[in-house]
Amino acid sequence: MRFSDLDLVQSVPMRSWRALTEIDTVAFLHVDLEGRIQHANAGVARVLGYRPEEIIGRELEMLLPEAARSDHAQFFSGYVRGRVAGEVRRSPIVRRTRHFPRSRAGNRSGELRFSAMHRDGHEVPISLTVNEVRTRAAELTGFVGLIVDCTEQQVLQDRIHRQALYDEATGLLNWRGLHEVAVDIDRDRRRSGSDGAFSLLHIAVDHFSSLAFNCKAVADHALKVTARWLGRRVEVASLPGVSHLARAPGETQFLIYLAGCGPAGALELAEALRRDFRAINLGTEVEPFQTSLSIGVASPRPGMTLDYAMSRAAHACQQAQLHGHDRVVCLDPRDVEVYELGLVIRQAMQCDRIEIHAQRLVPLHPSSDAGRDRGISFEVLCRLADRGGVVQEPSRVFPAAEKLGLSLQLDLHVIGLVLDTLERHSDVHDEIAICSINLSGLSLSSQQLLAGIHRLMADRSVSPGKLCFEITESARLSDHETALRNVLGLRDLGCRIALDDFGSGYSNFQSLTNWPIDIVKIDGSYVRRLLDGGAMTVDVEGMVASARARGVRIVAEYVENEAVTTALRRMGVSYAQGFHFHRGERLTQLLADIGRLRSSQG
Repeated sequence: MRFSDLDLVQSVPMRSWRALTEIDTVAFLHVDLEGRIQHANAGVARVLGYRPEEIIGRELEMLLPEAARSDHAQFFSGYVRGRVAGEVRRSPIVRRTRHFPRSRAGNRSGELRFSAMHRDGHEVPISLTVNEVRTRAAELTGFVGLIVDCTEQQVLQDRIHRQALYDEATGLLNWRGLHEVAVDIDRDRRRSGSDGAFSLLHIAVDHFSSLAFNCKAVADHALKVTARWLGRRVEVASLPGVSHLARAPGETQFLIYLAGCGPAGALELAEALRRDFRAINLGTEVEPFQTSLSIGVASPRPGMTLDYAMSRAAHACQQAQLHGHDRVVCLDPRDVEVYELGLVIRQAMQCDRIEIHAQRLVPLHPSSDAGRDRGISFEVLCRLADRGGVVQEPSRVFPAAEKLGLSLQLDLHVIGLVLDTLERHSDVHDEIAICSINLSGLSLSSQQLLAGIHRLMADRSVSPGKLCFEITESARLSDHETALRNVLGLRDLGCRIALDDFGSGYSNFQSLTNWPIDIVKIDGSYVRRLLDGGAMTVDVEGMVASARARGVRIVAEYVENEAVTTALRRMGVSYAQGFHFHRGERLTQLLADIGRLRSSQG
């Protein structure tokens, strides 16, 4: 467009136009509807390094970063077509000033990047102001734009950004910086189809306070030495994915974020760091100071937040320090589920989401046992559901309850549910020989157990002689004396005691001698392999002989076929329990069936 045609320009008055073309501190461009540069002022040379004649007649995209050229060309042509046709009524750019990106990490999909390419090849952060050029008849003929070099603002912003994300003393990422890096990595990995798994090491320098007490300057130097040493080790570590070192909120604590690395790799790195750090001198040549590292390792499940992993790794590190320093404590991935399960357990007890099921114990020699145990025997099993109705695996629920101190509360709650169910079916009490209920080792070790069971049975008509409490041979007994007193107290009450998982613990036959036991339940691992012969058969025969010699009845668990049943009967096992006889059902259903059977027999 020639200056003599200025009467066609409605958006830019003549004086303003002439001033813009003469100014040399701001780049001024006029672009036609084809995206070709029709005019450029002297400011283009200062901002972008081009002389005006070098760019006039060429496409605007030559001034953009190569990665943005194709997208811009599409955007520009689409906007012009829509604007001319009246389909586009508002532009995200026209009559607005847009500035350079706040982050150099890259633009998100669909966003324009306000930066331009200098003639020498480097990228220039800019602010851009665009306006349309129209005739007096409002016909769109092109665009004018003002480009301002924002390099100084970008440098200042980068400095502020660095201060916010990096630790001043060590130059490492701080917690906020690591969090941003981790979020970006997680987003990229998920876009590429990865599961987003990661591990986190929380590292504490042991006994650092004694060094800081003597001289702060030496302590500051030691902190930098540690940071540099850890940084080099992270760089050379042969681990999958990417690794980042950061300074933790603690004074002498560090974090290593390992994206795509599982617990095995993280533990290997942690052990190597712990082993080699002891040779590092953090003091001076005159007064050397060598110490150790306590390291906590967390490898949470995919989808767990970095904040959660941070708390778990910090907890593991604290455990390492509490147990004597100079050690690595690895957070078992299953421990991540424990606290979630704790909430599920509490809610299940509060909201009545625990169902009581039962599996029958079938006598293998009815004639010999009939005189002592007339009726039906069964073990009660609880099924606990979360708020979505999903039943939780007992193998996960009960260990979590023990770890969180919920065992006694859960056991007493289940005993109460069982007694309530039996109370509602009091008409079949005479048909019940044994109702077996499990007790955890921690519950058995509690001084409140016996009083709790007394309280539950006080207002119910269930005979204590119908109840048998199962204790696991390998259970965690925090107080053996209290556990023994509770067993004796339950026996005095009239209840029976069964030793569950017999053969799984180290004490086996000593348990029969030291505990007042009525029933032993042979561990399923022996029963499943009973037909293999050899030592397995000999072991089971020894268990049966020892129990029978003491007048203790024997139950074989996990009996799944007739061949195993025949072998157990030949050995003299009293009862069989397993899917071959009964797959289990709700206790209410079992008791109802017993009632119907009784009625049918008159």
